[in-house]
Amino acid sequence: MAQLNIPTIAPVLNQMVADLQTQFENQTTFYNSVVKRKNEGFVNGKGWRIPSDMQRPTGITAGTEGFSFNQPGLPAFADMYVYPAQVALAFELSGRTIRNFNAGSKESQISDFSQYMAKVAAALTKDLERNSFGDGSGLRATATSSSGGTLTCASTAASAYGSTKGTVWLEIGQLYDVLSSAGALRGQALVTAKPSATTATVTYSGMVDADVTAGDILVPAGGYLNFPRGLAYIVNNDTGTFQLQSRSTYPQLKANVTDLAGAAITVSDFHQATALIEIRGDSVGTPQGISAWMPVAQYSALVRLGQNLKRFAGTDTKFDGSFQSFGFGNVTISKAVDNDEDRIYFTNQSDLFVVEEKPFGVYNDDGNEMRMKAGTAGVGSDSWTGAMGVHFQMGCYQPRKHSLIKRAAIAGLPTQVLANS
Repeated sequence: MAQLNIPTIAPVLNQMVADLQTQFENQTTFYNSVVKRKNEGFVNGKGWRIPSDMQRPTGITAGTEGFSFNQPGLPAFADMYVYPAQVALAFELSGRTIRNFNAGSKESQISDFSQYMAKVAAALTKDLERNSFGDGSGLRATATSSSGGTLTCASTAASAYGSTKGTVWLEIGQLYDVLSSAGALRGQALVTAKPSATTATVTYSGMVDADVTAGDILVPAGGYLNFPRGLAYIVNNDTGTFQLQSRSTYPQLKANVTDLAGAAITVSDFHQATALIEIRGDSVGTPQGISAWMPVAQYSALVRLGQNLKRFAGTDTKFDGSFQSFGFGNVTISKAVDNDEDRIYFTNQSDLFVVEEKPFGVYNDDGNEMRMKAGTAGVGSDSWTGAMGVHFQMGCYQPRKHSLIKRAAIAGLPTQVLANS
């Protein structure tokens, strides 16, 4: 006898539907708390000029009665400049899609067009958060090798920024430029899948697997050195250009950097970093207004330092073997998941600033938030396009008031790569 079962009656069953669930992390801690709140206001195409006193006058003299003065040396003045970078995310929808969104919650989990726009805004904001810890290059991954269309990316600490995230920052469907560490374009890679947190399946154009060299970087197509600068650019002691001045010519524009060279972070390293700000930052005593921005990995490492210091009291009825937080004097401790896993930035919040030419939002200078596509015949279509973006730049006035700990050990710590493995 035939049995009536669920597959047979499936067409007559109502489908229970849960609310739309986001299956990816979308935290934007630094961008929301620093970048959006330190806005100096509108800046035009000439940028933000920072007049700087680079060197004291010289010619100090000491001598006996009637002595002659040494030839005076002039002070040195120079201007630094900060220009807004331009970042955007375009979108295209069919008219039917828009109408279905606007039909309300009975018809769609996205109940109106504004909800979809909020998702576009969230995607752009997440990318801006990643840029906040970058160097302006737009680096999203550092390659180690490629074989059979499978790209492997670095996930270990290195002296340079951007080698600890594996493929976590690569997005499926995004086209990336593949560049040498010196910025030479090798070709492009379209990410089609991410089998693991350190590998991506890619389709190359203008290059092949063999062209990939360890240390190559992946940047969203056309974006190299066009992204807003972040802490890796500002809190740095390299000899390159900083806000249009040379850190080689003016080493006083270097920030304070402690390289742990793979050693595990300790509280002593924390003290070293803040002490360097005391020495160079006109804040001998207790530095004020310092925030330490760190990944979850380094925060966890610091909290674990206290585990062996826990003591059991005879009246306790519950064993708790862990401390729940880490503190260091009056330094504000903040976690950010998109910080490089081996780095802790000590920032003087009052010294950071943001200049902005276009506020975050849709491109609507012509009065329209969306525009009809011309279509194949050039007379219109039921397809609509738009874009959301922001033109801004983060900078700082005195890098000497900031400090960095880099290349701290990350083995065995909770990193983004481990969490996404």
